[in-house]
Amino acid sequence: MKSKALRELYEKGIRVLGESESRKVLEEYGIPCPKTVVIGYEEGKKAEEYLKELKSSSEWPGYPLFLKIVSPDIIHKSDAGVVKRVVSDDEALMAIETIIRNAKKYKAHVSINGILASQDVSSPETRELLIGAVYNEHFGHLISLGIGGVLTEVYKDVEFRAIPITESDVYNMVSRLKGRAMLGPFRGMRPISMNVLVDVVLKFSKMIEKNPEIREIDINPFIIGPERGFAVDARMRIE
Repeated sequence: MKSKALRELYEKGIRVLGESESRKVLEEYGIPCPKTVVIGYEEGKKAEEYLKELKSSSEWPGYPLFLKIVSPDIIHKSDAGVVKRVVSDDEALMAIETIIRNAKKYKAHVSINGILASQDVSSPETRELLIGAVYNEHFGHLISLGIGGVLTEVYKDVEFRAIPITESDVYNMVSRLKGRAMLGPFRGMRPISMNVLVDVVLKFSKMIEKNPEIREIDINPFIIGPERGFAVDARMRIE
């Protein structure tokens, strides 16, 4: 099945998808994402107004949560200081002011589309992975799986396989990661659920097969624990 969300975005002339747009596509293919609400940005609008609007949504995830700036000009949100974890209204109000201010400092004339509130799905037992895909003119689409989060560019611990991939491919990719030990029993943590990981990666592979216009996509981090996993942040490029 082709993605309805992708088709609609393509018809609007959108070729680079941020977190909120990518989430719509991922959810079409059964890839779990945290509960999220997004509201539009308005210059001069007060933090209290943003928070009231966010909390009035039926999709409000409740605390703890992450507040983020939605902007096509900001790829690495942590580096730009436009993502904050909050546990109360007071913290949320301060965070909204801070992330808007930091976005404007990050780039002159930055384009801010909105404020996003996302459920915090992390726990003491969760780990961060990277799941991605890129189109190669010689091999077609390649699926990537590796250690994710802010350490992705430091360790560069990633494995690649051409689509379509199988359950055994996923196990083999994990077995070849240098950081694979942290995915098993580690420092008192239970191992991650390989059943969840395999299910998500196979759904992800199927999504790429059905939508070859996706030329590049990164889910980073994909947060996974002993029982469940979530695509927390994602970006996508289509042609």
